[in-house]
Amino acid sequence: MSRKGPPLGAHVSVAGGVHTAPERGKRIGADVVQIFSKQNTRWEGKALEEEDARALREEIDRTGVRVAAIHCAYLINLGSANETVRTRSLYSLEDEASRAAMLGVPYLVMHPGSCGDDPAEEGITRIASAIRSFGKFPKGVMLLLENTAGQGNSIGRTMGQLRELLDAAGNPPDVAVCLDSAHLFESGYDIGTAAGWDALLAEMNEKMILPLVRMWHLNDSKTAMGSRVDRHEHIGEGHIDVSAFRRILNHKGFSRLPMVLETPKDEDDEFTMDLRNLAALRKLIA
Repeated sequence: MSRKGPPLGAHVSVAGGVHTAPERGKRIGADVVQIFSKQNTRWEGKALEEEDARALREEIDRTGVRVAAIHCAYLINLGSANETVRTRSLYSLEDEASRAAMLGVPYLVMHPGSCGDDPAEEGITRIASAIRSFGKFPKGVMLLLENTAGQGNSIGRTMGQLRELLDAAGNPPDVAVCLDSAHLFESGYDIGTAAGWDALLAEMNEKMILPLVRMWHLNDSKTAMGSRVDRHEHIGEGHIDVSAFRRILNHKGFSRLPMVLETPKDEDDEFTMDLRNLAALRKLIA
């Protein structure tokens, strides 16, 4: 059954293999899902085989739930002052891109990285240099730089920082943007008010970020606006007014973009909270 509004879903587990993700998506009524293709706290993961890709394709066909994105491992930090960390991060990114290409997943979402105690400009320079040195991503794979809450001096806190980073990287055609609602709010964008939302859109237009948005993470925030502390909450239970999600879901420029939840899971039932959060979002679609 076709649904109105953007394709919605959630980040789901791949316990049992990547091919299990579409069925998990089906159980929560998702159109799309996001996954980790390997353990998210390790540099390396078990190698994927063609059989994994074939099984995933079959499950996508059976369920009708597509894998919109792979989220990169959290260890990747191309902005680190430590050369060893940057080198390992670049190798890990290359591995993530290869896995996405093998699985036929179009988007690879990555936190740009943290500059640590260094000025943001130095972190931006290091990240951009790493992206330039990477070269082209595999055909059919696009890197999405995710905006951040600004925690730990993470780069990408503002639309201006994202623009500086993209410019410094040479604006490669296979690099775009993923926006996270909680991170926007936590970094200081008051998306829960009409004025704050309009100001964000104006800044996105000015910095030419709006045409680059390819995906949304829809999360409420456990922390206050401008806290720069990244903590996700269930839709309608955090500090973000639900009108923010209505504006995102019904914005004509975002109407075809995949939007996924990264909200907390129930310890005893991985599906219950996603079902509830997706229902809450669908009620907001005009």
